[in-house]
Amino acid sequence: MTKNEEVAAGEAQVLDVRTEDEWAGGHAEYALHIPVDDLLRGEMGALDSNKKVYTYCAAGGRAGRAAKYLREHGFQAENVGGLKDWLAG
Repeated sequence: MTKNEEVAAGEAQVLDVRTEDEWAGGHAEYALHIPVDDLLRGEMGALDSNKKVYTYCAAGGRAGRAAKYLREHGFQAENVGGLKDWLAG
């Protein structure tokens, strides 16, 4: 099962950590949105700690920080890079 299929089936989550403006310009289907600065302040939004989280941003840097932070807080998280990486599957 691909990562996209896991998310579509509700078995995992995809988290967009880009800015509001970036999000408004388009995002992945099923994505949750929490800008990385908000996440790093502890705002977890609707994230389910019982499901794997795939993080993405524009190029992967912010998503990497987000994944590391989530792992430190008990989540199973993986940085998938940028939005284009996620969309490529």
